[in-house]
Amino acid sequence: MKASITFDNTGTPLVHGDLGIANVPYTAVLEVTKPDGTVDNLVVASSQSTKWSVNLNDYAPGDYDALIRPREANAFEATRVKFSL
Repeated sequence: MKASITFDNTGTPLVHGDLGIANVPYTAVLEVTKPDGTVDNLVVASSQSTKWSVNLNDYAPGDYDALIRPREANAFEATRVKFSL
């Protein structure tokens, strides 16, 4: 199953979505490519469902690329979103 990822800037900026599988500890990693080309690898916090979210409040304005991917191969299909803060 392909995970979903959406950028939401209506309040605190965050990316969120649905993994399509139970979001237990260490299920997913969010790779955030910053405007300068560096990459942050953020472990997605577990939840009580298939949903996930990561707060981007500490990131500076600019153009970003975010990829949600599994920590274990083939757990779900990775997907990405590009956005601007």
